[in-house]
Amino acid sequence: MYQRMLDTIRRANAIAATHELDALLDQMVDLFMEVTDANAGSLYLYDAETDELEFKVVKGDPQSLILLGQRFPASRGIVGVAIRTKASLFIDDVENDPRWERRLSGTSSLRLRTVYCLPLLLRDRPIGVVQVFNLPPEAIDEEGELALLHDLADRMASEIEKARLLEQANSRQRRLNALVDIISHLTTTLDRQELLTRIMDHARDLLEVEATSVWELDDQADPPVLKLHVATGERSEKLRQMTLPVGEGIIGQVVATGQRMLVEDVSKETHHYKQADVESGFVTRSILCVPLRAPGIQLGQERGEINASIIGGAQALNKRNGGMFSEDDIVLFEALASQAATVLQVARLNDDTYRLFMGVIKVVAGAIDAKDPYTQGHSQRVAEFAVAIAEELGLSRKEVNHVRIGGILHDVGKIGVPDSILKKNSGLSAEEFEEIKKHPERGYEIMRQEELRWLLREELPALLQHHEREDGSGYPNKLKAAEISRIGKIVHVADVFDALTSDRPYHQGRTADDAFALLQRGIGTEFDGDCVAALLRARANGNVYTQRELAQENH
Repeated sequence: MYQRMLDTIRRANAIAATHELDALLDQMVDLFMEVTDANAGSLYLYDAETDELEFKVVKGDPQSLILLGQRFPASRGIVGVAIRTKASLFIDDVENDPRWERRLSGTSSLRLRTVYCLPLLLRDRPIGVVQVFNLPPEAIDEEGELALLHDLADRMASEIEKARLLEQANSRQRRLNALVDIISHLTTTLDRQELLTRIMDHARDLLEVEATSVWELDDQADPPVLKLHVATGERSEKLRQMTLPVGEGIIGQVVATGQRMLVEDVSKETHHYKQADVESGFVTRSILCVPLRAPGIQLGQERGEINASIIGGAQALNKRNGGMFSEDDIVLFEALASQAATVLQVARLNDDTYRLFMGVIKVVAGAIDAKDPYTQGHSQRVAEFAVAIAEELGLSRKEVNHVRIGGILHDVGKIGVPDSILKKNSGLSAEEFEEIKKHPERGYEIMRQEELRWLLREELPALLQHHEREDGSGYPNKLKAAEISRIGKIVHVADVFDALTSDRPYHQGRTADDAFALLQRGIGTEFDGDCVAALLRARANGNVYTQRELAQENH
């Protein structure tokens, strides 16, 4: 007996070195079965918050593995007695004992005879129950054997608690790392699709759910609707275009009331919107749904006015393994939802600001074109040609956007050229041409004012350099080849192509083929060869149309 105790203690010490909870529990049941000479065993963990027991380990009967993860009230069955009394019990005819859960024996392919049920207590607080089956009665008929099992249970209860605490610490660390990751990405991109997907991927992982989604409130619609903005998880791709009236479904209720909802069984919830399941093939069982609250910012002259508002909602669907949402899950999901709301609001503000910015830019360009009715639409076409070149050159989306704005604004300096010169439909004198040649510098000076210089720092070279030439014979600064910025070279080619193909009082627009022939002859002297080749490719790909072609298409 003494040697057996020593061997058992050594085994327990080896098991205690296992920090992963599931592996620890699995090896514990093996040890209990070995010590009692049993041929089957199971282990449950106790959830004090819900007063439930959860199946964590099943041994000796493969058919009963379907029980893993299932929960039931801690007041039921033989294990319920052990939890309530905090005492072990031995039953010599388990299947005829009135306390035995008949539904559990129905899943077993074994004929169960005896059972020894031992609560796992930590400072008199139950944390689980271990059971071993079909053990011989003599395995526990001595006081020393019972003492060994109780000591083993105490030791294992302590190790379970340590493993749980470590698992919780690791979980908290993972959750903290996720929040840090999200916050760090908020400072590197305003792509709300990317950010929201990242947030909801973290939520799906950390909450251990099957799917997550973000719905955005479109209050410009009549009546207002919720639009599915991001969905993650199985079959999420089938839900991309879904909209829902505010007040419909659980998400609609949450957005309408501003109150979170936790529904553990959606079949009993009248607000559940079943059509989403029908369209996706996803089967929703449980939902945690929270509103997205964000400050509504009204920009003013000196400071913004901030009023909190609900801009949408977020959902977490179906805890894995049939689990239930915990308070920690709710707190974490609300924190992640807060980040999602920030992303949406910042993206909205950015979109609004960009639309305002582009609106002002286009108004300025329109005012320039309006000074000369013969060049109407010139700035917009130059911008489109410049974007086509930039895309063919493989520039980033950010760089392409700078090129677009530079193309729109390239002639802004003409706003200072007298109408008598701009609208002259005959040849210009040398003095008048010198006046025209001042427009790059004038545009540069206008747009480099303190309030605009930072916003347009990437575009300003397009304004100043779109008449510079590769051989240094251009104006205003006679820059050569590498001295000219890439945006300056791009806008120069786009500007000349539109000038060649557009109708003017003093000449009829050339065909695209004729214009390209002139551009190609000017490679190396006036034009950058890569930019000309890129425009030619864009034309071949159907992305470049001349003024005349657009007019014919519109008629």
